[in-house]
Amino acid sequence: MTTTTPAMDFGPALNSVLDTVDRWQEEGNYPLFPVIAEPLGTRARLADGRLVSVFGSCDYLGLSRHPAVTEAAVAAVQRFGTHCYGTQPVGGFTELHRELESSLATFFGTPAAALFPTGMQANIGVLATLAGPGDAVLSDQLNHGSITMGGRLSGARLVTFRHNDLADLEAKLIAAVGDRRRIIVVDGLFSADGDFAPLAGIADLADRHDALLIVDEAHSGGVVGPHGRGAAELLGVLDRVDVITGTMSKAFASTGGFACGSERVMRMLRHSAGAYLLSLGLVPATVGAAVAAVRVATEEGQHLRTRTADNASALRARLREAGVNIGASEAHVVLVHIGRVDDTARIATRLLEQGFLVNPLFPPAVPIGGARLRIGVTSAHGRDEIDAVAKAITHAQTC
Repeated sequence: MTTTTPAMDFGPALNSVLDTVDRWQEEGNYPLFPVIAEPLGTRARLADGRLVSVFGSCDYLGLSRHPAVTEAAVAAVQRFGTHCYGTQPVGGFTELHRELESSLATFFGTPAAALFPTGMQANIGVLATLAGPGDAVLSDQLNHGSITMGGRLSGARLVTFRHNDLADLEAKLIAAVGDRRRIIVVDGLFSADGDFAPLAGIADLADRHDALLIVDEAHSGGVVGPHGRGAAELLGVLDRVDVITGTMSKAFASTGGFACGSERVMRMLRHSAGAYLLSLGLVPATVGAAVAAVRVATEEGQHLRTRTADNASALRARLREAGVNIGASEAHVVLVHIGRVDDTARIATRLLEQGFLVNPLFPPAVPIGGARLRIGVTSAHGRDEIDAVAKAITHAQTC
């Protein structure tokens, strides 16, 4: 006798997600989880043999295949193996980890830095440690989800202000006058919209209302600013930011997160942040790669940043000329706004079939009704690739 196990009921919201995935797969419109068999610079061979141009990458400076970076990763494995002995305070902190912390602090112009397993954990660890009951965390409504998570875990009152709205932020700072401490936290570059936070105005408000300012430079660190120090440097307020958070998984061609700030704050994070204390240290290969990537971004960064910016500018111009809605995109993150989830999945699937790998963004990563494509432009892309993907996107939206 054969029995069938009943399907697990995950509740209406999650069941709807699974129903949508099932429908996309049945219709041949499932754009997620392409399997990469062989990366080839700005191209990649998929497991089914297709060759695609990669425009879904966050390797903004094109350093993931740089010889100095790959050689450093191999050398780190040969020296330290593939694993750390434990958490960073008790055996998972090597000379490479110390060198990377020092390199990041120097790169961003701060006294000290602390490493985290991921950029997401850096945001969670910093906020859940610096804020607590009786405090107010004031967060832009379009901040990365990890910032929201950190604010909630902290036990502080999480206050959301309208995106890039200085008047709304000031009103909420005034309303928070009775809170023990006020902490403003924003993305330097909003990766789902392609626009920058108005950091000069935000820093003024932080000064006026005695608030701490935290800026997540995940998508901007290494890529913008005269020295690549991110949106805070680009907008002239680097010395007014209390804590910078970021990740090595974008410009620095590796994985892992970090926080930069004063020696006292970094020391406190190392001894108090659960996201730091309760996870193994970064594996040696990723640390070795990141050390080399920071060095290359320092020595060759101006040229690489210029190429990335020029490529992004060329793509934005071509898409706007074709009437494609790219919204407020003004950086190397170019967003194509579509709206409906099903349309976005269909267009991303058609682009993949035509040989272009892009990132579709769906709720909750973006607001309901705001599904879009994120086009990752890097310094390694050629103008022929830029022209080709612009034409493909334009054609895919009209089909």
